[in-house]
Amino acid sequence: MADSSSADPLAAATSALVNSIQDYVRAAVAAEVANAPPHSESALQTRLDSVIQENTELKEKLRQVESKTTSCRCPLCMRPCHVPKDHHPSTDTAQADERDTIKAAFSSYIGVALPESKLSRHLRPKTPKFSQFKNFPVEIRMKIWKLALPTGRVFDLSMGDGHLSRVLRATAPNPNGGPNPAVAMRQASGLAEMTVTAHKTPKLRLACKEANRAFLEAGGFEFGLFGGSYKGLWFNYAEDILFVREEPRAWTNLDMSRIVRVAFPHTRFMSKADITSKMDLILDHFTSCKEVILMQTMEWDIRSCLTSPRLPAKLFPLGAEDPIGAHDYPKELSNEIGNVAAWGDVKRVVEQIGREHVIEVKRLRPSRVPKFTGMEMVRARPSYFD
Repeated sequence: MADSSSADPLAAATSALVNSIQDYVRAAVAAEVANAPPHSESALQTRLDSVIQENTELKEKLRQVESKTTSCRCPLCMRPCHVPKDHHPSTDTAQADERDTIKAAFSSYIGVALPESKLSRHLRPKTPKFSQFKNFPVEIRMKIWKLALPTGRVFDLSMGDGHLSRVLRATAPNPNGGPNPAVAMRQASGLAEMTVTAHKTPKLRLACKEANRAFLEAGGFEFGLFGGSYKGLWFNYAEDILFVREEPRAWTNLDMSRIVRVAFPHTRFMSKADITSKMDLILDHFTSCKEVILMQTMEWDIRSCLTSPRLPAKLFPLGAEDPIGAHDYPKELSNEIGNVAAWGDVKRVVEQIGREHVIEVKRLRPSRVPKFTGMEMVRARPSYFD
């Protein structure tokens, strides 16, 4: 039967390195002795003897690493056993430490840093640990988990489904006057007519059960098939933003009842009719909406005027004096505004018209009136924001 214990490749390589160093030192000392004056031969001989002694000690350590077996207690049964070290995973760390000690000696001897072994790299902690985290109250731990989740992401809702557009152009209309067969098939499969910018699901939920619990409490999977969570995108309800760039032609398979922060292009709030229309849309479909963002999207890229929705978005709050654009507000609300409205004036008019529409026209509670904020969104490469 073949011997199950094989020579350690690292030890063999180290032994070869020892021999090479020893030969090199002997050759160098011999050359120096040949060229040195007679009075320095004794000093060189002393140096050679010390080098040989160090090499002998290192070779002895290598021999112990290769041949030593351990009489230890098994970590499973806690009984003495005589097996090679690699039988117990718990001995890998000690063996790696011995190898690193020998490597450190070689590194200091030759003046060149040797690379670490793969085992040493895997055993070394990559990130600092905070061992007292488990001693915190559950409420504080849950807050920390939730703060570690991604926030402020912008999900762009638009009519950008190019595949559906091509299918509609290639498909003949229904002769009976009904819906297009391609549209009917798409709705039957659970897909909406809109597309939403995809964001990666946070990997924090895989850390532990408590992290996954915080992950589920902070958000949920939205925009899935039939308006459900299946094949949906994880959405942080309190922090993420749904940017309705274009309104859907049909709300089939779209459920927006849990979205809290909704954004629209600022140009959709520049007249009273547009404001009331958007308020009806919010009250009907975004029943949990608490904040409406008027998004000023001056998007640009060095190669095009309209950037890709996959580029990272940076949001900047609008100041009261920042110009928004031309308006068509009622005269009684815009006597002092002028032709171009600033954000402070737009916010005042939108809040007043929105509140009157919700409370006086719709006869709803004041709590249904959302908060209005103004943001400028710029999509560009991360280097543009440095």
